Amino acid sequence: MSEIKQIIGEAKLLHVQQVHEGWELIGIESRNKYKILDERSNPIAFAAEQSTGLTGTILRQVLGHWRSFNVTIFDQSKKPVYKMNFPFRWFFKTLYVSDTEGNEIGHLQQKFAIFRKKFDVHDVNGNVVAKINSSFFRFWTFEFFHNNRSLGKIQKKWSGALSEIFTDKDNFVVSYKPALSQEIKVLMLATCIMVDIIYFENNKTDVTDLFS
Repeated sequence: MSEIKQIIGEAKLLHVQQVHEGWELIGIESRNKYKILDERSNPIAFAAEQSTGLTGTILRQVLGHWRSFNVTIFDQSKKPVYKMNFPFRWFFKTLYVSDTEGNEIGHLQQKFAIFRKKFDVHDVNGNVVAKINSSFFRFWTFEFFHNNRSLGKIQKKWSGALSEIFTDKDNFVVSYKPALSQEIKVLMLATCIMVDIIYFENNKTDVTDLFS
């Protein structure tokens, strides 16, 4: 097992910080990049959207989070560890998670909900291993449950006035309950990146997302 996989497997919480790029100050949506830190705020990995070049830039400006894209999680030596594939969907968005050898870990499925945020987390066999069913009034918190037992949660943290107003720079904490498998922890980390792109990209939520 690689070091980063072991760290995630043993983690009680992880910080996910979006990397600010200067282009966002003038309204140009740049590809999403994140730093991943342990509970002591030591950097352990980073994630980056892989759609680059002119085509990727145009699609980000025109389609926003409706575009298809891939995100790769790298360790500190810049070695790819996990891959996330986000295919095009108008509604009920899906994110597939695998390791770099092509072994599927699971996928996330957005579910229909009115004024709620609802996802199912599936393992490699398609079994639902966690659910998110968060109230619209708890817009900053995404809590995972399985059979009414809390598995952990994602919480968006305040980034500061200037960051919130002028950029898409978002900070999150992913906290884990004890005795979770490494696979579920990776899927929860991937969910953090997915909900940031769906709900917080461009510093606004499209009304259609409240119904899907």
